[in-house]
Amino acid sequence: MHSRLEDSYIKILKDLIKIPSISFEGFDHNNVKKCANAVFNLFKNHNFDKVKFLGQKTGKPAVFAQLNGNPKLPSVLLYAHYDVQPAAPEAFNPYIKGDRLYGRGSADDKAAIILHLTAALIAKAALGKDCPTLKILVEGEEECGSPNLNALLKECKNLKSDVAIVCDSSNWDETTPAIVNSLRGVASMEVEVKSMEKPLHSGLWSGPIPDVAQGLAHILAKLELPKHSAKTQMPYSSKKLRKECELLGKTQILVKENEILTSLWKQPSITVTAIEAGNRKHAGNVLQNRAWARISIRIPPGMNTKKVLNAVQKNIKASCPWGLQLSIKTEKGISEPWETKTNNELFKKMLAALQKGYGKKAMVMGCGASVPMVAALSKAFKDMPILLTGVEDPKSNAHGENESVSLAVLSKAIVSEALFFAALGGK
Repeated sequence: MHSRLEDSYIKILKDLIKIPSISFEGFDHNNVKKCANAVFNLFKNHNFDKVKFLGQKTGKPAVFAQLNGNPKLPSVLLYAHYDVQPAAPEAFNPYIKGDRLYGRGSADDKAAIILHLTAALIAKAALGKDCPTLKILVEGEEECGSPNLNALLKECKNLKSDVAIVCDSSNWDETTPAIVNSLRGVASMEVEVKSMEKPLHSGLWSGPIPDVAQGLAHILAKLELPKHSAKTQMPYSSKKLRKECELLGKTQILVKENEILTSLWKQPSITVTAIEAGNRKHAGNVLQNRAWARISIRIPPGMNTKKVLNAVQKNIKASCPWGLQLSIKTEKGISEPWETKTNNELFKKMLAALQKGYGKKAMVMGCGASVPMVAALSKAFKDMPILLTGVEDPKSNAHGENESVSLAVLSKAIVSEALFFAALGGK
């Protein structure tokens, strides 16, 4: 790819990263609107035929853009999201080190916006009348569970296309591209226990009065999930897992080596994503009156989300000790698990395009993460194939510290997507 073009889209990506577009409650949502405006102007300034905002009445704004093409060719819906996970302020100061661009949203998922934009412009310039119609939807609520997704899909009447490319996943590694054929669903709960009306002096009152932090720890230690029989036979070594997750020396892996990918892709899991009892910065000799935790539940294809959540709630209630007052709140924005067939022609065309773009055979793999839009599109447009791709790799550390995207991967992904557009016209 021409270096001038690369310089151009890297600058645009850096500018997007600088906007702390965190969609979670409790953060400044003016930054979400600012990023939505930046995305809108991006497509408007590149002369897309149609650019409009969506979802402003029901949630955070989304942007829809369309580049008109040959109506005789299959149309393509391209998806990305501009909102990001919470991070420290310095995470929004992008920088390049080696061949990677660092910053919150660099990989998840602002790079996908740049990918779709650049691939579309390349295809339009190179293919002319043989370019398909390209529709781009950039959402602003993905990271907080897309709670207004159904309303968004109803509002945008012309989303239905012959194929959708959702760019919000990971490749096998930095040199091996992949299409993901399954996702786990996700649901989050807030669990709180309370013992009394106010905190007390721990010296004067501890002993006969229950410690809510220990009570909450008891509940969390007893968390269980229903069993599931699905498996995958793909190999993945414990050495590779340790390296990619940067596990400390004696940290155990909780499954056998031949069960690692099964555990990641095909089995349910529970993670405690936040916990609070008192305050670390102002810790003192206090007997706390309440303790709180947020848990994230991943549900693989083949399991019923409602039944899993009911089982978890029943388990929490049964393990709450000492008569503590218990409250359980299930958050909005539940994402359903998803799985797709891989034997259609468009899937094969994408595999071929990825192989050409990366110079290496593409893999078909599962993923333990969740993308609410994927299941929603599958439900809304049952006959529309969905190709789940991405620019992430194991070094990207999406949702964690020092999130990054490989600039080499981004370049290859852009070329691959443009090649897929060309293949739809027989090029």
